[in-house]
Amino acid sequence: MESKIEIERKLWLKLLRQLKKRGKGTRESGAFLLGKNDSKIITEFICYDDLDPLCLTGQIEFSSSGFNKLWEHCSANSLKVLADVHTHPYAWTNQSYADKTNPMVFIKGHLAFILPFFAKNTTTDLEGVGAFEYKGSFKWKKHSTKILKIN
Repeated sequence: MESKIEIERKLWLKLLRQLKKRGKGTRESGAFLLGKNDSKIITEFICYDDLDPLCLTGQIEFSSSGFNKLWEHCSANSLKVLADVHTHPYAWTNQSYADKTNPMVFIKGHLAFILPFFAKNTTTDLEGVGAFEYKGSFKWKKHSTKILKIN
């Protein structure tokens, strides 16, 4: 399968460091992966807690005010959300009930990645990462991690 989105290795590793730091090894953390309009290349990320400082309570609880800040940032910088990523505490990276019923972006084709062990052991080989595509109406398709290419 051809990749649907791409990210530079340096940016991917920076993202992993931030997720580890923000999760402190004890709670989930996450980020939106952003790219220029009409592009499939991730050019930056913005962590959930930069938009909603109270969202990392163990399980992620992201507020509408955080989305307002996200859309303002995207609009001001001609960006769009290409995907989101969040961590889980163990090796299990399937979607929880909360993940399935609360897509971060309710648009068909949106991609969501789940990293194991609070991103502590994740590298550029993407071993153990969960990859999902939102199909609408709370339906998801599981993908191989080949939908994300790390350059």
